[in-house]
Amino acid sequence: MLLFTYGCATYEEKLQHFDKFYYQQGDVQKAFDFSKNLHKNALLWEIQSGLSAYMAGKYEDSIKKLNEAESKFNQNHMQNIFQSALTNTGATLLNDNVKTYQGNLYEGVFINYYKALDALALGDNAKARIEFNRANDRQRRAKQYYQKEIQKTIQENIKNTEKETKSSSMIDKNTSQDKINSILDTQYSNLKKFKGYSGFINPTISYVSGLYFSLQGDHKGIDLLKESYGINQSQIIGEDILLFQKQNPFKKHTWIIIEDGKNATKKEFSIKLPLFLLSDEVYYFGLALPQLEDGVDFYQNFTLQGIHSKTFDQISLTDNIIANEFSKQLPYILTRSIISAIYKTSLQKILNNQLGSFAGFLGALFSATTTSADTRITTVFPNKVWLMRIDNKVGNFFIDADKKNIFEFDIIDCDSKNPLLENEHKICKNTNNLIYIRTTKNNIIYKLLIGEKE
Repeated sequence: MLLFTYGCATYEEKLQHFDKFYYQQGDVQKAFDFSKNLHKNALLWEIQSGLSAYMAGKYEDSIKKLNEAESKFNQNHMQNIFQSALTNTGATLLNDNVKTYQGNLYEGVFINYYKALDALALGDNAKARIEFNRANDRQRRAKQYYQKEIQKTIQENIKNTEKETKSSSMIDKNTSQDKINSILDTQYSNLKKFKGYSGFINPTISYVSGLYFSLQGDHKGIDLLKESYGINQSQIIGEDILLFQKQNPFKKHTWIIIEDGKNATKKEFSIKLPLFLLSDEVYYFGLALPQLEDGVDFYQNFTLQGIHSKTFDQISLTDNIIANEFSKQLPYILTRSIISAIYKTSLQKILNNQLGSFAGFLGALFSATTTSADTRITTVFPNKVWLMRIDNKVGNFFIDADKKNIFEFDIIDCDSKNPLLENEHKICKNTNNLIYIRTTKNNIIYKLLIGEKE
């Protein structure tokens, strides 16, 4: 029992250590070095490692780690991660933390998205196109997956549980379920405040993909821009749609994407109830369930200071994406927890009847100490994404976050006699540009993903 408690604590300690490097210190190289050799919960750490490598400018390492993550994710997806989880005997008798980390569909989408950004940073347009296509295809399949697989899995396993254990027929389900529903209504009320993105579409991924394809002259880019605009109604994206429909090749622009904050995480809350049986005996019945904690913003708003002052548009909130998928998982999570609680309560009754009250007490102690929620989640994604577009005019520009200057760049007139070589914060007036910025608590990470590079 101590082994499983310790295993969970170790994971949490490692994640806190990673977050200290990544967010508090803003040292993404240390975050990569720390995470790249962690093998337990390999999928989770490969995602963490892959993104920290991208932030550190180690694009080949990032692609390698994200390829490993994608391979595991695809294997889990093919096997139906929910069916395999519900039929896992160890997880039923203990808790979900004994299973390897399976991943969420939104994480699979992010894997391909950041591989596309890696490819852009390397100047590999063919690879970027492939990964953007995969990211958009994956997120469109997510809704269909949940509709079919989760409900099928829940019904099959409820049916199997009723066949395999007689103890389920002894439970006064109405008494306990009423209490459970009351607590769930309170504990999960925060999910109602999120306006879930339709069809599991991440508007940032649709937008950046659409921008890339539009700049490449691919007409499907406009459809992706429209998809993003339909979710966030960003004025800038609406203007982009009109801009690319007009297709003026002589007018150049610079787009700025800012990723800010830390995505939503999970914490555990417990429901400990007496389970009323038809024989009027009472046994320990405990549920431990994961609950979402809101993501964290490092800054509340961003403005661009230059020829004119302009405010960035917020184009996505990762909490919405996570909460939308989490809400679809809740029926599975609750069913899974109830099945585990039924098995453990049955064990208590068997021990009590056959070996006496002390054995029953040990069974109750086993139930209490092995009832734990699976709160594992990647922490490396932003909470919010912000967007700006400007016409390319020679000048000096500042990005202010909450009225604090966090980044400065120049747009200059580049030609063959005046090549762009000396300062990475100098952007060409003569090309379309995409600037990527990632905030941490104590660092600003800058990349020029599209535009003239050294």
